[in-house]
Amino acid sequence: MQRATALALIGVVTFGLWALAQTPQQPKVQPGPNEPNWVDILEHRYALKIFDDLLNPVKTTPAATPGLFKKAGPGPVVFTPVIALGLEVPIHGGWYTPGDDAQNPKTHELWSYQYKHTAKDIKEAETLTIIPLITPSNTTFDPGDQPFGLWIGNDQFKDRVYSQPQVVAATNPRLAKQPYKAMIYPNKDRDTDKIIPHSYIIGWEYSTNDDFQDVVTRIDNVELITDGEKAKSEKSRD
Repeated sequence: MQRATALALIGVVTFGLWALAQTPQQPKVQPGPNEPNWVDILEHRYALKIFDDLLNPVKTTPAATPGLFKKAGPGPVVFTPVIALGLEVPIHGGWYTPGDDAQNPKTHELWSYQYKHTAKDIKEAETLTIIPLITPSNTTFDPGDQPFGLWIGNDQFKDRVYSQPQVVAATNPRLAKQPYKAMIYPNKDRDTDKIIPHSYIIGWEYSTNDDFQDVVTRIDNVELITDGEKAKSEKSRD
């Protein structure tokens, strides 16, 4: 009993410490309701730190946060759901190209599923069950040379969240005041502790509680477009 109490207290202290590490602008990441916390999933599955390894932190405003990718090399881009938590309803995922404004992204659906991993799966399984996709589904696409973003939706809320917060704010009235819904990380080989090139892990939030593990996806053969690259691209078009 004493050991269990001590472990519980350690968990509370750990959660408190990483919560304090968030910048004032960064949306607060909440513990999962009866589900593994995002911080634990990152550390246990990918040897990643929730803020130290975050590639799209909110430094000023969500609207200024990176959220677009570009294809990295030959062959298709691969976008795969790897962890399913959150709602047990049909979940959808896909990609989009930016429109003339944030209200008009050109979206493409790739896959859908209705499945949920258990907390025991996440904590104990050496290899997670591959999420069974609903037919027809596809995890590959070719965006060409154009920048693109990613999106997640579900059949309960019947709306979408996007990798660009400004698109969420412009297209999703339910979440317009909480538009930061995707936390992007480098993919890491846990056994070697080395970053896997052109591969990223994304924790998604489609509700308002911001636990950021409703859906976890991996995207391969891409590069995240940073602030500097975005500015350079925009200047070249002028």
